[in-house]
Amino acid sequence: MGGIEHAARSVSAVLEERVPWQRKTQRENLALLVATMLSERSANLMSLAAALPRQPGRIDMRYQWIVRVLANPLIECDAVMLPFAREVLTRAQAEAGPEERVDLILDQSRVSERHQILMLALRWGERALPLAWRVEETEGAIGFGVQAPARHHRCVAARGRARAPARRPVLPARPP
Repeated sequence: MGGIEHAARSVSAVLEERVPWQRKTQRENLALLVATMLSERSANLMSLAAALPRQPGRIDMRYQWIVRVLANPLIECDAVMLPFAREVLTRAQAEAGPEERVDLILDQSRVSERHQILMLALRWGERALPLAWRVEETEGAIGFGVQAPARHHRCVAARGRARAPARRPVLPARPP
């Protein structure tokens, strides 16, 4: 067993603890993909397919497997992320001083000619830890302001607030 398989077992054990309702095959597939991403430090599907420790050896077949896992409607991203997001927000609030606030960042990015992503993240030092996101297919370079109403921003922000413990208010980060 290689390093990725070993990491996948650890990830699968954590997923089993946090999302016990998830089917074992879905949990193990997701764990293998997460472990491969951690090993490769990339979200590029071709890079992941090349490193994925899975038979068959053909990279195109491993790429198809990744696409099927990501498209599986039974793996609900929000439900899988919820226990992790709650833990991160709880920890951030516990570590914040009495005069400090917990900042959320709402970011919209163009990821391809046809896709935009809207992501809610927690500011953690110099990093942004994703809590919730939505990917929308767009036509050309049209952004969310034209393509979709503001409900997407409210929906993603509401999901972030729902994940926050009630100990301290969670506020959107002010622009620099």
